[in-house]
Amino acid sequence: MKKTLIFLVALILILSTLGCDKKTELEGGENDLVTFKDKDLNISTNDLYKKLKDKYGINFLIDMIDEKILNKEYPDNDSINDYVDIQVNSLKNYYKTEAEFLEYINNYGYQNVDELKDYFKLNYKRNLAVKDYLKSLISDEELNNYYNNQVTGDTEVKHILIEVNSTSSMTEEEKRTAKEEALKKANEVITKLNDGSKFDDLAKEYSNDEATKDNGGSMGVLNTLNLDDVTRQEINKLEVSKYSTTPIETEYGYEIFLKVSVKEKPSFDSVKSTLLEKLANEKLTKDSKLQYKGIENIREKYGFKITDEDLEIYYENTMKNLYQQDNNE
Repeated sequence: MKKTLIFLVALILILSTLGCDKKTELEGGENDLVTFKDKDLNISTNDLYKKLKDKYGINFLIDMIDEKILNKEYPDNDSINDYVDIQVNSLKNYYKTEAEFLEYINNYGYQNVDELKDYFKLNYKRNLAVKDYLKSLISDEELNNYYNNQVTGDTEVKHILIEVNSTSSMTEEEKRTAKEEALKKANEVITKLNDGSKFDDLAKEYSNDEATKDNGGSMGVLNTLNLDDVTRQEINKLEVSKYSTTPIETEYGYEIFLKVSVKEKPSFDSVKSTLLEKLANEKLTKDSKLQYKGIENIREKYGFKITDEDLEIYYENTMKNLYQQDNNE
């Protein structure tokens, strides 16, 4: 399943560790559900209710709270339904028959496909709520600073990639040696550029990027907002027709970039929504606890209150444990 919020998984793990006194009883709960010849063994409605509340109550209650709120805040639409269908169909593709698929989801507690769809839909809407919360934390000053300092026009770029030839089975010493060799090779490329060699020729000779090397290392025209921070910052600081004077370490290895051309910078309004998304993701990366704060924020917006004392304590302990678990990861 696609990873969304870690909220549900963490919640299920935590529930088994919680406990508190039970006080609430159902009206008519003293009536017996199961009887025995020995009446002392009888099981009442309240007996079952207490067991269910202790073990599953807060889990189901939180889902019910969020479904009520989020269905009102984010009514179903084509985008949400399409997302849910894609998730369900991607799971189905792992199984040869409908029966195998149903057996699989039954094992995870979903009685039918509709319940599975409700699961995906709830998590999707939780993510929407968290994202909107994160966006609300972004000031106009942050947006303007990012636009002024990080946004450029679409940029035509070439690169030469020198991969680090290391594997997980290598020792730390072997990995370090492989990294040093890659860096040495990248510096060799820069030396040749400085001596007048053509970028396109060196890309064909040295680059490990099979998709671009035979085309002079051309990556095409890029929207730099879609690049990782290291790559974007390096490309943005280069002047047109200039290349990296030192190897740039990225997740792919060591890279040398050449800025070929830059188009006109887009207007602030045309990229504002993209900037909000990017800055929101950056905030969550820096502080993953914001996902829980985002969910709590929308619950508080709708003024929810748990009137059952036991379940209120369960809820408070659940949220406390989620934050604590996040701190320990």
